[in-house]
Amino acid sequence: MDYQVPLFKVGGILILKPLNQEELFFNLNPVNFFIISGLVQNLILSGILFFRHGNRPIANRMLSLTLMIVSLHLAYLMILDTNLDNMSPYLLWIPFSYLTALGPLIYFYAKALTNISFGWSKKSFWHFIPVTIETALQIFNIVYCIKHDQLFYNTPFYFYMAPMLYVWTAGSLLYYLNLSLGVIKSHENWALENFSNLKEITLVWLHKLIVHYRLLWMIWVPFVTIFLLFFRFQLQYLGIVLTLYLLLLAMTYLTFWIGLQGLVHANAITLKRNTRPRDNKNFGHLSQSQIQAYVKGFEALMSRDKAYLDENLSLTEFASLLNLDSNLVSYILNNHLKSNFHDFVNQYRIKEVKKRLTDPAYDNITLLGIALDSGFNSKTTFNRVFKKITGITPTEFQKMGKQDSTE
Repeated sequence: MDYQVPLFKVGGILILKPLNQEELFFNLNPVNFFIISGLVQNLILSGILFFRHGNRPIANRMLSLTLMIVSLHLAYLMILDTNLDNMSPYLLWIPFSYLTALGPLIYFYAKALTNISFGWSKKSFWHFIPVTIETALQIFNIVYCIKHDQLFYNTPFYFYMAPMLYVWTAGSLLYYLNLSLGVIKSHENWALENFSNLKEITLVWLHKLIVHYRLLWMIWVPFVTIFLLFFRFQLQYLGIVLTLYLLLLAMTYLTFWIGLQGLVHANAITLKRNTRPRDNKNFGHLSQSQIQAYVKGFEALMSRDKAYLDENLSLTEFASLLNLDSNLVSYILNNHLKSNFHDFVNQYRIKEVKKRLTDPAYDNITLLGIALDSGFNSKTTFNRVFKKITGITPTEFQKMGKQDSTE
């Protein structure tokens, strides 16, 4: 076989030249070493997620497959970068790219994570038709290479196929990641309506990761597409080499971080979501005096009985204490108090914190201790809620109180 090898190769071919068997060499530098190390970690983490038992097995497996697909794609580039393709051309007889499945996998991961009753349906498999086509095209190209004794990436078919797949991947990821963000937003709104503390329910961490991941792929895919169409794997400029390496490192370790966060949050307590919409029209007949009576009941339960001190207080439990339908409580909060359940309860918690901070009896208790005793379950949540309601941080409020007392 007439091998070809680049004079300098990073994720592809720089300047092709004929290569004799004696000239084969293994190219391992510090950067691709770190990338390969990250890929190994991704594959190990993927296996842990796939076989992990928990209350979200489908979600774990969706995330596991996501890590696997990204790792395979980057492993293909590392095979080229280290010259393993020239040393063992048979490595390229394996389909490495399944990028068109990434978008649907992340979308279904978000859905499975937010709804414990999520399950597969026949319609779900329609989302994976593109990856079936992608795999078939790769197999066709591999067979062509074997018959014509060529390397996988040196065929004319590859230079047409790869850019099209990258462009499709970009559109697919943009579409499905936006859908995923919509699922998460819907979940967050539901959580605010039903829980006073969101520590083990919120998916803000996943929202941030998807936003960063979307940005990275929107940079990566156009770069690789242009790289294929106009540079044809020829890296003649240091800037392109550095950009490619930087993107490869970012892709490897951001993917690992997403998998790690998924593993950490896998056993978080997430309750079964009630997907049935509330029928607020059923309460439209209530008179103003009835509504005011309900509101006074809410305020009495919070002020007199201090129900907000229960860090796990939920809408269902709050309504149960009042012997009322939770839908009715939600209706009054949303339509007459202009508040969701989360903000309604935390207003009382902040008042309790402010009262204790100005009480000398609590001078020996730390700020965090006061926050926890007032119904909050984490420092992060307390700081965020305090700043949202008061406009200043707890520390700033504490300093202002000390200044007032000395004046």
